[in-house]
Amino acid sequence: MIVLAENGNIFLHSLLETENSGAGRERQNSDIMENKESKQIEMSNPIAFITENLCLYLLEKPSLFPGVNIPKKATNFIRTHKEKLKVQGEFSFPCRSELWNNCCKETGHKLRSIAFDMFKDEGEDVSINAQERFLKTAAAWTFPVERIKIDNERCFLYLQRQAVMTTLLQQVLKNDNTNTFGKLEKDPKQRVYFNRVNQAGEEMEELSLYRVKLLEDILGRVFEYSKWTMITEEEVMEAKQGKGQGVLQVQVISAAGKPSINAVVIPSSMLSSATIRCGIVIDPITGKITKLKTKEYLSCRSNDMCLMAMHKYGVRVKDDTKFSTLMSRLGAAAVTVDLMEVRFSSPVQIIRSGKGSTKGAAFILYNSARLESLLRRFDEKVENGDYEGLPPLDSIDFTLLDEEEEWQLVFCYIFAFPNLIESCLEQIQKGICAVHTIVRFLGDFAALFSVYYRRIRILTQETRQHLMPYVYARIYLVKAVREILNKALALLDIEPVHFM
Repeated sequence: MIVLAENGNIFLHSLLETENSGAGRERQNSDIMENKESKQIEMSNPIAFITENLCLYLLEKPSLFPGVNIPKKATNFIRTHKEKLKVQGEFSFPCRSELWNNCCKETGHKLRSIAFDMFKDEGEDVSINAQERFLKTAAAWTFPVERIKIDNERCFLYLQRQAVMTTLLQQVLKNDNTNTFGKLEKDPKQRVYFNRVNQAGEEMEELSLYRVKLLEDILGRVFEYSKWTMITEEEVMEAKQGKGQGVLQVQVISAAGKPSINAVVIPSSMLSSATIRCGIVIDPITGKITKLKTKEYLSCRSNDMCLMAMHKYGVRVKDDTKFSTLMSRLGAAAVTVDLMEVRFSSPVQIIRSGKGSTKGAAFILYNSARLESLLRRFDEKVENGDYEGLPPLDSIDFTLLDEEEEWQLVFCYIFAFPNLIESCLEQIQKGICAVHTIVRFLGDFAALFSVYYRRIRILTQETRQHLMPYVYARIYLVKAVREILNKALALLDIEPVHFM
């Protein structure tokens, strides 16, 4: 369980002791132990850290079973915002006490009186004091809360932007073993066996089965990134004999049919299984499963990428192997985006004549190239003596990053990236995955960076000493954006583009 940062814990539990006497002291000891066990979790998934801290503050543990987890329904009450952050803050949750108490009936949690006081009519001394007590606690969190607003039966939370930005960017850009950002290790007792589809070469020429293979490969990388305990077929022998921990067997099949799979027999007592049924690829003209072969579609999309690069992005066509290889890469990336941008179980249409989303692979990779080009130009200015070298990360004043797009890049995408990966696997035991959200994340991320790139002049045309702190802070921001963008691309097996 994720709990309060130590300073916040001390303050919160001093309140709880006053309120609940000896029972509060027992819970304090339990929660401090939990805090020590999960010291790194706030960087593994910042959104989960905030959500769990809020629930811990708002909800009192049941006296009979204090170790029971906070119900999922309660954590779902905490809404993370993606737009209008200035107006509605970064997080919000309902203020109606009956909603909280009803969702916690099964576990026995209930709303604390200090939380209930926060929700009383605005202007009452009790409510104002309760809100101040909460802010004093939340100000000690790793990602501190600056202010709250209660309006229309919702409580809106506003983070201390500069503190969050400084902490987050320094962590994301660390190049040592202490960088735990996004690396949330799963329960090592839960082992996963990925039962991959065994397809013949001619079967892979069917686009619907190629989509299955893409989904398999992406899930494999998400499992690996999330540090799920993956086991091989040889290790399954132990489970077949009824030894060791249980195994979750995951397989992906096509809605077009049931291809042969490598069946592994495991005693039911040791096995839980998840079958992910992947939707078919259809032709938009006929509305039926497409007859276009995989190689033909890859070639078609490579040609589309070449034409788009020429007309939209001004790329000059070169008659050489390097350029042809790049266009093939772009074509493969386009096919991946085409087939994965909708929910895994839904049918997906092929793209004909280059018609498709403006936030497709070409747009994403064009902005990837923009990032690289910008950082190259900065390095060239340093080499030419126009700029001094980039100062150490811990000396940068990130309070200078006060543009709204800068905060959106940090909060909506860098801050949110680990939670995106978590959500992909959240319902995997039910045969449900959310790989399509990675594609959407990339498209929206690239769109926001494109707006920021066009509006803000990151590099100055001439050296102006008073502007250099802004340049350095923004270069580090761009480096962090590149880090997260490339991590998301890697999950789809798409290489970033350095030139376009």
